[in-house]
Amino acid sequence: MVLPVPNPTKSYWIEAAESPLRNYRSSEQLQEQTDIAIIGSGYAGASTAYWIHKCTEERSRQPQVTILEARDICGSATGRNGGQLRPHAYSRYPIWRERFGPDGAMKLIVHEMAHLQAFKELAEEEGITEEVCLKFGETFDAAMTDEAWARLKGALDAMRDDHGEDDDVVKVCRAIEDAAQAEEFTQMKGALAAVVHPSGQIWAYKFVHALLRILLRANNLSIQANTPVTNVSERDADGWMHVTTTRGTIRARTVVHTTNRWASHLLPELEKLILPARASVNAIKAPPGFIKHTGAQHWDSTVNNYHLQLPEPYNTIILGGARPIIIHTPDSVMMNDEEDKQFVGVPEFCESWPASDIKDWPGPITAELGKPADQGGCWTGIETSSADGFPFVGPVPGREGQFINAGFSGHGMPRILLSSAHIAPLILDAIGFEHSQARLAESYPALPLPFHVTADRIDKLQATDLNAVKNAFKERCEASAKKPCCDAGRAYISPTPSLPSMQM
Repeated sequence: MVLPVPNPTKSYWIEAAESPLRNYRSSEQLQEQTDIAIIGSGYAGASTAYWIHKCTEERSRQPQVTILEARDICGSATGRNGGQLRPHAYSRYPIWRERFGPDGAMKLIVHEMAHLQAFKELAEEEGITEEVCLKFGETFDAAMTDEAWARLKGALDAMRDDHGEDDDVVKVCRAIEDAAQAEEFTQMKGALAAVVHPSGQIWAYKFVHALLRILLRANNLSIQANTPVTNVSERDADGWMHVTTTRGTIRARTVVHTTNRWASHLLPELEKLILPARASVNAIKAPPGFIKHTGAQHWDSTVNNYHLQLPEPYNTIILGGARPIIIHTPDSVMMNDEEDKQFVGVPEFCESWPASDIKDWPGPITAELGKPADQGGCWTGIETSSADGFPFVGPVPGREGQFINAGFSGHGMPRILLSSAHIAPLILDAIGFEHSQARLAESYPALPLPFHVTADRIDKLQATDLNAVKNAFKERCEASAKKPCCDAGRAYISPTPSLPSMQM
């Protein structure tokens, strides 16, 4: 059984937020029972609790909900992410078309794109837009090599060919094929071309804490930080499951697993289905308003960086990926849970990145991190790699009264909110609570079929060869590591003006 490490690296998102809910416990002692136990306090757990509340807030009776968290509240993947609310507007289209056909692929894209409006409406209704640094605009995929442009442009062209120029998604995606214009728009030195589409950015940790604060005011939520769950029993004859924690046992009518990588801790049948992948995210100080758009640099299908800038008073660039460095140590990424360790060379890479890669960077050649590297300037986190590329959302087959909302493969922001809106009514049905569809969720697309959890899907994926997955990733990394873009020496270059350009 695997639980998250107790002392992970410090994340800028968490340290800078200074939330009073960080280690919050609603009661000194764990209560004896609850209607719904949600295991995990990140984006999936909080949004599931939120939609349960919205579905029942006008009823005479609401369920009691308890969130159980192994560490501090929202201290795992959501509190360690890259901050981008960035749908796959086109880039996965060829892969999804091959598996699900043109219409099936577009349904997946439309579900992700719908999250932009869903976040806007929710944040406005709850009055938290400014608090959670929610912004909308255009994002870019910058092609730094001809290889990258062939892949990006090919994906966009495939979608256009299948759906035509008048399709709603196609209309909002555009290509910048002139190198000078691409460099100007993206602010990336050496960008050859780019694809641009709508996107957003958000302080996800603050978003989760804001939702939980709203739910606490409704007085039917209990939050229990630093309360790892070690076992969930089957339903007994009276309809209760016994949820065992390090602080005692609580009875629940139903249990929701929102623990992402750690779902197999309590659901061992998912051990080969939701796999860990360690990632790097970093904070760099920048002049106010300097970065105009969120975006990503692409060198090949494996090597990329992605970034955004937080508004005042934070004025911080969040840089994720650092793949040109970590690609050299693939064993430190795939099937790795060591989020208590930094990636070697990444702090130096981040200090060199602005002067090396950003057009007209006005700062010093060696940039200053948003906080000291070990105090939130550089951190690691565990995202997941789903065995078939899609999350698992719905009732857990063979486990009466248990649900799952996990396995989002490092791409949860434009997937989880509406996945949670789908699962909330199912949870309420399971325990016989009257409910109605939350008004905010009424007009959004249905849960994509590939997200559904079925016994057949779980059985088929048991054949996943974990060694083959790890070796395939290692082979891709080794191939990329030989390319000029992955010159590891750039992370250690001394900050002297006379040095040649570090642009890759």
